[in-house]
Amino acid sequence: MTSIKDVAEKANVSIKTVSRILGGFEGVSAKTKEKVTNAMKELDYAPSAAAQALRGVEAGIVSLITDNLTTTPDSYEIVAGIQNICDQHGKQLLIGEMAGKPENFERLVDDFKRHRSQAIILATVFHKEVKIEQAFKNTPLILVNCFEQQTLHPTIIPDDYQGGYDAAVHLINKGHTRIAELRLFEDMKASQLRHQGYKQALSDHQIAYDPTLIRIGVIENESDEFAQLEQVLKDLLSLPNPPSALMCGNDKMAMRTYMLVRGVMGYQIPQQISIVGYDNYRLISENLLPKLSTVSLPYFAMGQEAAKLAIAKIKQAKIHKISGQFVDRGSVATLL
Repeated sequence: MTSIKDVAEKANVSIKTVSRILGGFEGVSAKTKEKVTNAMKELDYAPSAAAQALRGVEAGIVSLITDNLTTTPDSYEIVAGIQNICDQHGKQLLIGEMAGKPENFERLVDDFKRHRSQAIILATVFHKEVKIEQAFKNTPLILVNCFEQQTLHPTIIPDDYQGGYDAAVHLINKGHTRIAELRLFEDMKASQLRHQGYKQALSDHQIAYDPTLIRIGVIENESDEFAQLEQVLKDLLSLPNPPSALMCGNDKMAMRTYMLVRGVMGYQIPQQISIVGYDNYRLISENLLPKLSTVSLPYFAMGQEAAKLAIAKIKQAKIHKISGQFVDRGSVATLL
């Protein structure tokens, strides 16, 4: 491995001179700098980020630990948002995957601290609570799409309450008063918040809350999480006063709902039943017929905010909520 000594010999200067150039010292002639730079290129020498940091030179590194994020297409926008800001500010982004294993998180944190990262970002595949046990005194930690029971680090989460509220209000403004909510698992924080937003929208528009319209649309089944969705839909649509609109927990559920209510049960979308999704997973939402109205998850903006906080000098331990947008396409009928 090429060393600083090899560079000095190649450039015919002292080790101290090379060190001063790497450390950003201004009192070196342009000619000498050029000789050292050329020697480094010829020898393919890269200075140690840690060594530079010890000399007071900022390494310019932001580190990201993902939890099953890099393999999930819709969630990967978080990574893209972080990379976008890092590119704008000339920062290097290092990425490691913990795959749900706490021991991997601890190892990656130690590795990234040794690289003298400006900050470490932890991003999860869905909105959930995490428990952080390691100390982050010198290297700040920023949480994305996850939160602690007690907020000890800067935290960026999607405003799922607002998303549920906006979806329900859109349907209400289209004349729907019988709106069924097909939820994800009840213990999911996002599902809880979206349900609260849905209830508040009904209350704000003087529409009575009907618990018979609230159903869980998923089950714990590795091969088919929507295995019971057909029965759930049949039960809902056979009510004495059935819903005119269905709010689905995500776009995948909405896609299956399209298949069942139209292909199995014979309903027309949106003429006989309106459907709204959540996530704005474009591979689904833009390719269904009719195209799916849905709420976008602000993952790219969340990633950008995380990177901005990582680069900022002052980082406050508070929660930053980022709102998505309702994307109106063709799956909601107007009843007015």
